[in-house]
Amino acid sequence: AAERFGLGWAPEEWTAFGDAARKHGIPNHYLLELGLAKPPKSGTQPYDAFRGRIVFPIEDLGGRVVAFGGRILGSAEEHVPKYLNSPESPIYHKGRMLYGLGWSRGAIRKAETALVVEGYMDYVSLAAHGVEHAVAPLGTAMTTEQGELIARYAPRVILLYDSDKAGLKATFRAGDELLRAGVEVLVATLPDGEDPDSLVRAQGAKGLQRFLDDAVDVFERKVQILERRGFFTSIAGTRKAI
Repeated sequence: AAERFGLGWAPEEWTAFGDAARKHGIPNHYLLELGLAKPPKSGTQPYDAFRGRIVFPIEDLGGRVVAFGGRILGSAEEHVPKYLNSPESPIYHKGRMLYGLGWSRGAIRKAETALVVEGYMDYVSLAAHGVEHAVAPLGTAMTTEQGELIARYAPRVILLYDSDKAGLKATFRAGDELLRAGVEVLVATLPDGEDPDSLVRAQGAKGLQRFLDDAVDVFERKVQILERRGFFTSIAGTRKAI
């Protein structure tokens, strides 16, 4: 999977990537413009943006690398984000792209369904276990352009986000955008504390398929949650739910 998706490692050093890039004749202003390096705090050279992380190249539909995502291993200090993504640049507009779509579009067309997961690791883990028809937004909430992009390849989407509060919020935001794009939207509910990565590692593709088979319409899922929270026990609550 690492070879297939071009995964790499950004060393802990401050200028390892910059030094290699400069040896290849790539000037600092490109590294800064693309968010691969940051302006120097002291000294003269910019320092590497990605350090001590697994690196996921982000490709456009033509297979060209246009950005990177980096995931920290193990625990990090509180102020250090778990995921770090390339910023917007002249060649990278994250709201108009989806991670993995270039690799998965054939499988999505064949299945007539796209699985939408939250992050790079979920995507790579599913693909490594033979689940090929997934995509992931690039560290942002689902955008109108991303919804329309998915609709080009599949009439049906199953959302596979975490079941915590943040995951539910992301689920329904993504669902709204996908409905606007004209696709059928279902929601798969995973057990508490599980994400697609952990589930497929523990139970394999067959274990995941059980939850995909039980996916419900996004509107039905909203009603289930509102009902569980007691919204329909009064007129005022029902009005608020609507």
